[in-house]
Amino acid sequence: MNTLADSGYFVGLFNPKDHHHARCKAFFSNYTGQTTTTWSVFTEVCALLTPSKQKAFFGWATKARSLGYLRIESPQPGSLAAIWHLMEKYEDLPMDFCDASLVHLATTLKIHRIATIDVRAFSVYRLPGNKRFVHVLDE
Repeated sequence: MNTLADSGYFVGLFNPKDHHHARCKAFFSNYTGQTTTTWSVFTEVCALLTPSKQKAFFGWATKARSLGYLRIESPQPGSLAAIWHLMEKYEDLPMDFCDASLVHLATTLKIHRIATIDVRAFSVYRLPGNKRFVHVLDE
């Protein structure tokens, strides 16, 4: 089982003071599949965590990646137009680059499960065939 991860999920997981910490931790403690994210999400997480929590996040990410539990993807240079199109399509939310990179990755890798606290936006975003994301933190 493969699940995408958004910034808010990682922030909630690594910041015990975050409002969503218990929810994120409960999902994480029972999850055995691979977590896939983008470098833009990884960067945003680091901007939102304190240096000490960044260190914990990096430690976990390094170990999880070496064990095959974490996959961090970069959009390919040819993906620029598709990502921009998504940001244009959902500009009324508005969709930021991190979300666009995740939706594009979900489309490319055919992943529809996502760990996110941004249920509002990811309930609006659609995958090919008008398919909705499955919000795993709510399962």
